[in-house]
Amino acid sequence: MKLSKTLFCCLMLVLGSLSTMAQTEQEMKYEKFTGKIGPYAITLFVNLEYGNEDSEVGYYYYNERPKTHFTLTLVEYAAINAKGSMHLVLKEFSPKGYHTGTFDGQRELRGDGYEGTFTNGKGKKFHFELMQQYDE
Repeated sequence: MKLSKTLFCCLMLVLGSLSTMAQTEQEMKYEKFTGKIGPYAITLFVNLEYGNEDSEVGYYYYNERPKTHFTLTLVEYAAINAKGSMHLVLKEFSPKGYHTGTFDGQRELRGDGYEGTFTNGKGKKFHFELMQQYDE
């Protein structure tokens, strides 16, 4: 009986390690942006490579509350000019699943920025400006 408990514990450790490795690999595909919504500092992670309308493409958090993640879904990602600027609209959802805001702005593909207007759930508008971060 002790052998089967030991075997079970080892199996759980291996499965846990595989799950952590898969999550880390998925997170590495995200583009990381830092900046502000109005006066509030945020960190945003997004992967638009496989995004479809209404699909989850990332998350962000306020730097003062890093454990509270807001999910981001893709609304629109469309070319707007020959310079490579894209119109990007993302919906924000709270940890409880409520639609609580919308990012509407321009993503510079030849640069590193995403800038525009964030509208919160109460209709209040804030300017946001984010810059892509490249970890070494």
